[in-house]
Amino acid sequence: MDKQLQLDAGNTRLKWRLMAGGVSVKSGFINNDADWQIILSLLFEELGPIHAVAISTVSGNARLGQLLRILSEATGLEPFIAQTQKSYAGLTVVYKEVERLGVDRWLAMLAAHDYSPEDSKVVVSCGTAMTVDVIDNMGNHQGGFIVPGIRLMKKALAVNTANLDNIEHPAEATALGTVTSECINHGVLAMAVSLINETCLKWPGSRLLLTGGDASLVQTYIKEEIEQVLIEELVLDGLSIASDGQ
Repeated sequence: MDKQLQLDAGNTRLKWRLMAGGVSVKSGFINNDADWQIILSLLFEELGPIHAVAISTVSGNARLGQLLRILSEATGLEPFIAQTQKSYAGLTVVYKEVERLGVDRWLAMLAAHDYSPEDSKVVVSCGTAMTVDVIDNMGNHQGGFIVPGIRLMKKALAVNTANLDNIEHPAEATALGTVTSECINHGVLAMAVSLINETCLKWPGSRLLLTGGDASLVQTYIKEEIEQVLIEELVLDGLSIASDGQ
């Protein structure tokens, strides 16, 4: 059975997934501050023969070059590298300069449209940045938002404000804080949740699809009337769709 290794190189970590016969059989991630050369070499030994590689990357050309060198040495394969397309698999992107739409957003939207093709959709990725994209029920991308993610918002405050303690603790509520650390943690979560709820309510009847490291945290505070689903590997699911067409 042919095996495909999928790689999603983001701003914080490299996520990987091994597919066999269209089914995920193993997955994991490598932090960007780790030694990719060593860890990926060990991973290839563990996974055994691989027949194809597909890559999504938003972490820069230097990272992509490093990844391609490691892959060439380990597998000798020519990988598929996803690139944003104006129209593909029933999804049409609103951007005039389509190359300016991050490939991770595009892949997440591809997977979301494939998951629920007859619905309008709000697609939210809760990572280093939080992205929000709207797709109508005909597969037409309406546009979106990009804002700092929860951790990045807290980091910005820590860098630019003196004498802050305990802001590294997870945001766990949206109620008013009674000490500074709560005000920050609750406030950044409330901002993120409010943007998602407001967008969904402006597109009544839309299905909300959540992904990203903070998706499970945000999910708890979505309004009850909003139909939602959390799909942890939405970008990699989109990568499967994009690479299948090649």
